[in-house]
Amino acid sequence: MKIQYFYIGLLLCLTGSVIASCQPQKKKNAQQISQAAAVKPAASNPEDQVVDLVMNLEEVKRKSAEVEKESKGKRHLSGYVETAPTIKDPNYWVKIAEDNGGSYVAYYTFAVDSKTHSIRYYDVVQDSLVSLSQWRQSTPADER
Repeated sequence: MKIQYFYIGLLLCLTGSVIASCQPQKKKNAQQISQAAAVKPAASNPEDQVVDLVMNLEEVKRKSAEVEKESKGKRHLSGYVETAPTIKDPNYWVKIAEDNGGSYVAYYTFAVDSKTHSIRYYDVVQDSLVSLSQWRQSTPADER
């Protein structure tokens, strides 16, 4: 009998929480949404700051827009720190990748110096780091 009361109480609690979560919320108008989007909080930690630096590169923005357009808004590029700086390597290694639902597909890898925040592109074919200016000069814009 006690078990039945327990289940009835649990059911009532769950029902109450479901009903409370289904309450209508005030809709935001377009102006409120654009204002909220314009006010982006500053990155809170060094890794977020480094990822923001890389995500704001012209090439990354262009490729991100391309991925979103081709996927009709279903897929996006995101950045993450793959490896943090160490004593042997002062760089943050940042990957820019697309989540295709099954795995992450890397588009770019960058090394960002932890002290100067200078960004270099990692050339997979040459297995070397190149400055952004070298990368931009040696690689056509549509291939970056």
